[in-house]
Amino acid sequence: MNMLQKMFLLILTVVMGITGIIGGIVVYNELPTEYFRWYPSIPLFYYLMGIIFVIAIGTCKKKTNIEIANLYLAMKILKVIATIIFMGFYMWLIDERDKDFVVAIGIFYFIYLILETCFYFNFEKSIKKKKDE
Repeated sequence: MNMLQKMFLLILTVVMGITGIIGGIVVYNELPTEYFRWYPSIPLFYYLMGIIFVIAIGTCKKKTNIEIANLYLAMKILKVIATIIFMGFYMWLIDERDKDFVVAIGIFYFIYLILETCFYFNFEKSIKKKKDE
């Protein structure tokens, strides 16, 4: 695992951890009627998605830019599908505070989207830098 992947995992761990804890504290203390027991599963879900993303991107070291872009887009589609499945299972099995769950998962989705985009941008930059050397 190269330095960029380790840095992404470290940043992902810190951001998802802090966001999850602060969000949980705020919702639990300020809006106790809006808190749902499965809230901690949301940051954990996106953390696992981040690990899968890093592993998938890490496997494509000697591929062309088009193949890397296709992999990146496939990962985006899989993330959306996994999120929809996760929300569907929650609404079907748990059926507790569905609207609050969807809002919380949407917030974490956008936070993760920003982190993932920054990682991909830096990943592409490092590939171009290696090609220029």
